Amino acid sequence: MTAARREWLLRLALLSISLLFCAAVLEIAARVLDARRGGGKEGFEPVQYTMHDERLGWRLAPGTSATYRRREYTVRVEVNALGMRDPERPALPPAGSRRVLALGDSFLEGYTVPLEQTVTRRTEAELGRTCPTEVLNGGVAAYSTDQEYLWYLDRGRALRPDVVLVFLYYNDILANTIDRYWGSPKPLLELRGDEPPAIANFPVARPAPPDPQPATPEPPQYLRGSAAFDWFANRLMRGAPRAFQALSRLGLWEPLGDDGIDAQLLVYKARRGQREVEAAWRQTAGILGALARQVAADGARFALVYVPSRMEVSDRDWELTRLRFALNERVWDRGLVARRLSAIAAADGYPLLDLTAALRAADRGVMGGPYFRFDGHWNETGHAAAAAATAAFLRERGLLPAGC
Repeated sequence: MTAARREWLLRLALLSISLLFCAAVLEIAARVLDARRGGGKEGFEPVQYTMHDERLGWRLAPGTSATYRRREYTVRVEVNALGMRDPERPALPPAGSRRVLALGDSFLEGYTVPLEQTVTRRTEAELGRTCPTEVLNGGVAAYSTDQEYLWYLDRGRALRPDVVLVFLYYNDILANTIDRYWGSPKPLLELRGDEPPAIANFPVARPAPPDPQPATPEPPQYLRGSAAFDWFANRLMRGAPRAFQALSRLGLWEPLGDDGIDAQLLVYKARRGQREVEAAWRQTAGILGALARQVAADGARFALVYVPSRMEVSDRDWELTRLRFALNERVWDRGLVARRLSAIAAADGYPLLDLTAALRAADRGVMGGPYFRFDGHWNETGHAAAAAATAAFLRERGLLPAGC
């Protein structure tokens, strides 16, 4: 064997060893990160800071707290004396200060970010630069519009807000027509023309006690037994779904398209004749109208804020959703929910803020965006973008006095 050939083989061996070493390091790192990341919802954190309510189903329990430990964040949630994830506040607004009350679900409660990074706290900070303004966080995870309406009647109106904002997410629409959500009993409202809605299932039943042993996350099922390969496949699916789909033809992983469609997504289906969906839209419009009238009767201003889903903001996520559920673009319309809500608001005469444009402007594609990659809620970027848009909306629509 010549010296040149021996040198070539030696270099090839060194290269092979280096590649194997790098692959081993990547595999170890992927497994360590996977072991350290938080799981899904196995912590039952809401049980630690909510309590049963015979009208609302559940509400935040004053003076309680819990810590969320998930793969993308670790956040402590604390409930103030008024039963809100908010700083301690007086029951009545301070003299000379304006008060905005925000109602909503987990996006508003904001358990994915520290309290000071939430949309309400950021909005308050922005408005406070020009005039004294409080922005109270009335968000409760998993609430739908019916519970927000009842929470306002029971607790919110006593806080004497000048403005009431309802943050609405698409899954609220169908949730407004059911009496149980994620296994927990909730109120179902009965619309009665111009009369205030009544609770059809009062008192709301107590939920079954949770399993005393929190569910242990199942060990991750690595593709081909490799954590690094699983990490790569997951990032490719979320970052470049068409490339993921193309490589699936090589047998590297299962192709997208076999997932069953979640019923809540049917509100994006641009076909009439869906009786349950149309009934849910009527129910939602009726509840919003009733809340708007009650707020006006209390001497305050009312407005609706639309919280778009990640697929409405990110073209990449919309493409992933269509591939995952095999959606036909001629039938499925990601802008449909926002347009229908806009029509409802216009018909009832109250303003609407659609946060889609503001969140799209904050989207940096694979470099990061306003939503967590796995969780699907806003991260700090999303809360900041929503807050800036909300503050501008309150000023521009004259919901607060000139100069605020």
